[in-house]
Amino acid sequence: MTIKNFQEAEAALLPYVPLVRQLTGQDTTLDRIQPLMELLGNPQNKLKVIHIAGTSGKTSTAYYMAALLQAGGKKVGLTVSPHVDSITERVQLNGQPLAEALFCEELGIFLDIIQQLSVPPSYFELLCAFAIWFFERQQVDYAVIETGLGGLHDATNVISRPDKTCVITDIGFDHTDVLGKSLAEIAGQKIGIVHDRNNVFMYRQDKEVMQVVEQWTMSHHAKLHVLSEAKEQLPYQESLSSMPDYQRRNWLLAHSVYTYLQQRDGLKHLTSQALHKTQHLQIPGRMDIRQFDGKTIVMDGAHNTQKMAAFVNSFRHLYPGVKPAILLALKDGKEYQTLVPILTMFATRLIVTTFKTSQDLPIQSMNADKLAKKFSIAGTVPVASVHDQRQAFQALMSGPEKVVIVTGSFYLLGQIRNNEGLS
Repeated sequence: MTIKNFQEAEAALLPYVPLVRQLTGQDTTLDRIQPLMELLGNPQNKLKVIHIAGTSGKTSTAYYMAALLQAGGKKVGLTVSPHVDSITERVQLNGQPLAEALFCEELGIFLDIIQQLSVPPSYFELLCAFAIWFFERQQVDYAVIETGLGGLHDATNVISRPDKTCVITDIGFDHTDVLGKSLAEIAGQKIGIVHDRNNVFMYRQDKEVMQVVEQWTMSHHAKLHVLSEAKEQLPYQESLSSMPDYQRRNWLLAHSVYTYLQQRDGLKHLTSQALHKTQHLQIPGRMDIRQFDGKTIVMDGAHNTQKMAAFVNSFRHLYPGVKPAILLALKDGKEYQTLVPILTMFATRLIVTTFKTSQDLPIQSMNADKLAKKFSIAGTVPVASVHDQRQAFQALMSGPEKVVIVTGSFYLLGQIRNNEGLS
């Protein structure tokens, strides 16, 4: 198949989108992707993998992990989801999304191969397999793989080599309709990426989470490394001081894994200059600060309570005493109730808008009028509902505030960044 540009690539991938809606939440994902990986020659079995799951921080941790390995002189593949600015964020090599020509050429070859399958993969499964297949073709030294949803039944969980290194970021409530209503149930899904004799790295979390993690790792003869953020940051306090609070936590987790791999695989010691460079990596849509039209725009895809609380704390650290205007949209079905007190105590005014897009599945935002009404009931800040996204952005920028925020969903961020030239 010849694919000439991103537009043709998106068109070629479109038929695989509807399968996600049909299959999300069913315990059949691995049953579908395993024949696909076998058709490809099981490339996942030929790679050294760092596999990352969790509720908050997993994308940032994946970016930091890849950057540290690259700083160590290694050839590194990275796949994350969802993407913010470009689909090529899902297939990165040495810190860079693939160039359009290479992405399209490789995708065309890949799609020709998988036409042999009797059961087609979903969009996410396809892109997951494509990234792993491409990394093996490129003979990367390490592949850093972020899970899509959960872990146990996630398409990425075909990676089962004993030398796989697993990273579990902070676990909280998100996707409860699929992953479970309790922390224990959600933790059971996240820790499911751990296979026999894997090494696992995480911070100590709620007792309910740790009980599940400890039982699972013990039954799989895996080695659990439980870290303390306070202890990990002691040697790096000065260099970390300019990082957002929650990104310090993610970087330190990734750095701990690098230290382990340094000992296991003989990786080189990183200089303070090299470490500093990785600490200041700009991750798309995470505390992403731009100067635009005379204002400071801070963009962050904080779409649940845990993420939003971390973002607000970091914002206050960087901008003490500043009360921003906020543009917000949430994916339909998100639990918004706990966000109300956080944002209404924080903003000067709030504009609620909409988005409609398609990545792993067709996605639409929560009804803007309904969401605005819930915020208005709190009664502490002016709230406006502006359905047209571009008009909503103009309303955000037309106010007196020198610092404004775009938040709530990566899909909103992606559309605003592309429409307004902020990507």
